[in-house]
Amino acid sequence: MLGNLGKGLVVLVFIAYPILLHTYILKENVEVSRLLWVFAPLLMAVTWMIFSALEKIWWPVVALVLAALSYVVVSGNHGRVGLLAVNGLSHATLNLSLLWLFGRTLLRDREPLISQIARHITGPLQPEIVVYTRQVTIAWCVFFLLQVLTSLSLYLFAPVAVWSLFINVLDVPLLAIMFVGEHSYRTARFPDQSRTSILKAIEVYSRDFALPRKTDKNR
Repeated sequence: MLGNLGKGLVVLVFIAYPILLHTYILKENVEVSRLLWVFAPLLMAVTWMIFSALEKIWWPVVALVLAALSYVVVSGNHGRVGLLAVNGLSHATLNLSLLWLFGRTLLRDREPLISQIARHITGPLQPEIVVYTRQVTIAWCVFFLLQVLTSLSLYLFAPVAVWSLFINVLDVPLLAIMFVGEHSYRTARFPDQSRTSILKAIEVYSRDFALPRKTDKNR
């Protein structure tokens, strides 16, 4: 019961946090202290992903860059500008990191990431599944690229409220639609294949593939 309550709280926070970010984006004046408090979880998540994706030799350089950006935001009296910058850069960094993570497995002599995940779950893959999982890996790359391009276009040509709605409030629903749409299409196209839940795929990805530097060199 306590486990289910904890999971429910995590889901609630996961849903509420983007709405909180969007609310702060709409504020005209934001104190730096509140800015740091609101964005602390997002900054920690993005920082963790950046350091996880890079070799240790690059960590000092990244740390200096992040420290410099933090100093510019905190030292200046530009709370809302900093809010927009941190929000936009975090969204872009996350999607570009995932684009790199998926896209590099599409290079010659490498196994696409979705193929790797499917093989870890079901064992050896049939030829048609190999082709399909490669196509799904490409589709995810397109999704991440469109996220960045759409965010940039809205930031340049649309009101800030619309841009924030896209990168904050709609980000998770769009991700869920992508997951559910692919799962539904796969179930209809390959009805005789064993069923694999979305949660199982996420679990395998998080355990074996989320940290690129720990994966095999052949991947």
